[in-house]
Amino acid sequence: MKKGRLIFPTKFDMIDDILNLDHNGKITIRMSVNPEYIINRVEFGTSRLDKRIDAINKLKEAGYDVGILIAPVIMVENWKELYLELIKELESKLSKKVKKDAFFEIIFMTYSYVHTKINEEAFPNAINLYNKEIMKGGGRGKYRYKEEIKKDGEKFLKEQMEKYFPDNKIEYIV
Repeated sequence: MKKGRLIFPTKFDMIDDILNLDHNGKITIRMSVNPEYIINRVEFGTSRLDKRIDAINKLKEAGYDVGILIAPVIMVENWKELYLELIKELESKLSKKVKKDAFFEIIFMTYSYVHTKINEEAFPNAINLYNKEIMKGGGRGKYRYKEEIKKDGEKFLKEQMEKYFPDNKIEYIV
């Protein structure tokens, strides 16, 4: 790969087969993370948080450019405590190499009426992600967090990231 770049997002830890590839520093792996509570109740069939963190460390050791995507941020009850614990866990378990230059992206959940109907049938034990108290319609059957709720969330997460990862860039919060 001489000219191109590849960005590979994932929620899975099965990366051992790519660790020895000659990637010439042209592949960025973006590992999506969430609190274990969210993984267990929303991200069915994906890798556990500790396995994702191990994968991030291995990928960085193999020379990959690594990004950490905190997404989707889901504002369930006690969400601030859940995400603070996530950030603390990342800070304590990511390797020095990762913490030296990994970048972060933070994306708040958007949801749709279609997702609601599919998930109710496919995942009857999942938590209900639509909360009319903090969400509003966003066009085309989509829901998003109300502006003042999202701004509070952005402020909280930015403050925590600056506290625990002061040297790392946040590419965006959306």
